[in-house]
Amino acid sequence: MRVVGVRVEKLTNLMARLPKEGILHNMETGQYMRVILRVMGKGQMEEPLLWKGLSPFDYHDIGKILLPRELAYQDQLFSDAQRYTVMGHVDYGEQIFRQIWEEDSTAELFGKAGGNIALFHHECYDGSGYPDGRKEDEIPFLARVCAVANSFSVLRKGSGFSSPWSLEESLVALEKRSGTWFDPEIVSVFTEKTREALE
Repeated sequence: MRVVGVRVEKLTNLMARLPKEGILHNMETGQYMRVILRVMGKGQMEEPLLWKGLSPFDYHDIGKILLPRELAYQDQLFSDAQRYTVMGHVDYGEQIFRQIWEEDSTAELFGKAGGNIALFHHECYDGSGYPDGRKEDEIPFLARVCAVANSFSVLRKGSGFSSPWSLEESLVALEKRSGTWFDPEIVSVFTEKTREALE
């Protein structure tokens, strides 16, 4: 199913439809993805995916442009109906990326990578996530990296429910969910290398 009413523009223009905090969160998550890949010795993965200077790492939540604005980055508890609405952002994001590379064949690698990141970044390593309940290697690698980067970004900046967490508190939180929410190899390398850098 194609996204109705979305004209495929530069993603920078699409991103501008998000609240400021949403734009910053997308960009921060992309930066943490680069850090994780670099410390894993996989920093070279990004370059082949670039399209017109844009990286698929910076738009994991782009699907939120199709949510009601009050739900895109709402710091309050969701009702069941609101929660299911918000969960739809992963499908919307994948569809946006798919439209881009279907309309411009030079964007195929960019669109497929971005689509996988957008669609699967809320999957959990143990299979308890959404939208498909994928687990372990069934989840595309870059989506597993994004899951860690996304959560780290949220912890470090805080929300309406909590103050920003310290670096060490954030690393410990990732470690506690290693093997359940997150790929244990990604968490282990990221937390170890971060602590080494601090020392």
